[in-house]
Amino acid sequence: MRYPIFLLSFLITGCKQPIKDADIPGVTEAELEKFLLPDSVYVILEPDSDLPWAFKDEKPATLSEAELIEIEKILEKAIEENNHHQREMLEQHNKNHPDRQIAETGYELRTEGYKRQYVPILNSKGQKEIWINFFCSDNFNDSWRKGVVWVLDGGNCYFNLKINLATKTYSELRINGYA
Repeated sequence: MRYPIFLLSFLITGCKQPIKDADIPGVTEAELEKFLLPDSVYVILEPDSDLPWAFKDEKPATLSEAELIEIEKILEKAIEENNHHQREMLEQHNKNHPDRQIAETGYELRTEGYKRQYVPILNSKGQKEIWINFFCSDNFNDSWRKGVVWVLDGGNCYFNLKINLATKTYSELRINGYA
C-alpha cells in the first residue's frame, strides 16, 4: 500500500516542477522566464481553409517549447524594427507638418496583453514556418481557441506575421487599419 501512495505522490510533485534549462537544450533559465508564455494566452491551430493565402503546399507541423522560445526572440526583433520604423515615420511627419503634429502613429506594437494563434507548417522546402495572429480583445470568449480570429480595422490591437524558424526571419507583418 505504501508503494502506490509514494509513486502517486512522486508523480504529482514531479509534474509540478518548473522546467529547467537542461530540459530544453540551449535554453537558459533566464530565457525560459522571459520568453515562455502561459497557456492562457496562446493556442496552436492546424492549417485550414481559412488561411488559403497564408501558405502553399504546406504540411501540418508541431511546436516544441524550445521553438516557442525561438519564436519569441524573432518576434522581439520584428516588433523592435516595426516600432523603430514607426518612430522614424512619425518624426518625418512632424518635421514636414509642423502645424499637424501627432504623438503616435497607432501602429506601434507590443506583445503584452495579446492573445495569440499559432499555425505551424512545414513548407515545400521542409522548413518550419508559423503564421501568428495577435489580438488584444477579450470579446471572443474561448472561440479563439478553435479557429482563426478575423477582425476588420482595430489598428494595432490586431496584427499578424509569419516566422521561418529555419532562417530565423519574419515576413508579412500586417497591422490592421483604423476605420
